[in-house]
Amino acid sequence: MPVYRLPSHWSCLQVLLCLSAASPAHAAGSLLLLDSPPTATTWSGGLSARGWPRAPGSARQRYSLLPAVDYESPTGVFAATDEGLGWNIAPTLLGDDAAKDWQFGARLWPQAGRPRRESPPGVESLGTRVVGEAFANVQVLPVLLLQSGLSYGSGRRHDGAELELGATSGIPLGDDLIAVSLAATYANAAHLRGSFGVRPAEASSSGLPAWRPGAGWQDWSVALSGEHKFSADWSVSGQWLHARLISQAGNSLLTHSRDQPSFIVSLWHRF
Repeated sequence: MPVYRLPSHWSCLQVLLCLSAASPAHAAGSLLLLDSPPTATTWSGGLSARGWPRAPGSARQRYSLLPAVDYESPTGVFAATDEGLGWNIAPTLLGDDAAKDWQFGARLWPQAGRPRRESPPGVESLGTRVVGEAFANVQVLPVLLLQSGLSYGSGRRHDGAELELGATSGIPLGDDLIAVSLAATYANAAHLRGSFGVRPAEASSSGLPAWRPGAGWQDWSVALSGEHKFSADWSVSGQWLHARLISQAGNSLLTHSRDQPSFIVSLWHRF
C-alpha cells in the first residue's frame, strides 16, 4: 500500500481525528480507531445508516437507520453505539504525549451471528454474541497506523477467537482525509465452526455434507473511511468496507458469497 505524505499542517493527531470514523460490529473490520481522550467529557448524538451481510457468507444485505450515541471520557473510557463499551488505557499508562502515537485497551461489543431465517433447514442458528476484544494501535509514521485486535467470545460455546491485523494510511482531500485500510483476520477452529461449519447432526438433518474447519485465515479486507466537519458541533463520518472470505470460510457450503461488503454513514452533533 502506498504511503502518502500529508501537507505540513497535518499532524499525527489530525490524522487520527480523521481516521476515527466509526465502524459497525461484524466478522470483518473489527479494528478500532480512536482519538486521544478529550480534556473534558464529551457527548455526541446523531443518526446512522448502515448495511452489512445478513449472516457470515450471506449474499444478501441488511440495512438499518438507527440513532447513534457516542460518549468519551478524559479517563479513556468510551461508550458508543458503533464501537461498544471500552477503555483506552494508553494515556493513563504512558501520558498524553505518548498516547498520540499509541492506543491500547479493551472493549465489549456485539457480533452478529446467523439468524434462523438465514440458516439452511436443519442447520442451527447462531445468535448474536457479546465479544471481548483487546486492541493495540501504533502510529509508526506520520501517515501509517498499524492496528491489531484480538477478540474472544464468538462461536457456539462462546470460545471462538479472532486476531485481526491491519494498517491504515491516508489521502488528503482538501481539508479532509480519506483513510485507506488493509486488514486480514485469523480465526480459531471454534469461531470458524460456529460461523461456517456443519456438524454431523446438522448434516443428517440438512442433507449438506459435514464441514469441520480448523483454525486458519478467514478473510482479508479493504476499507475507506472519512470525516467532514461542517462546524465545531456538526460532522458526518462514513466507512465503506469490503471483506473477502478465503480458505475454509470461503469454501464452506454455508457461504453463498465470498464478498462481504458493509458501510456506515453517520451524522453527528456534539453537545
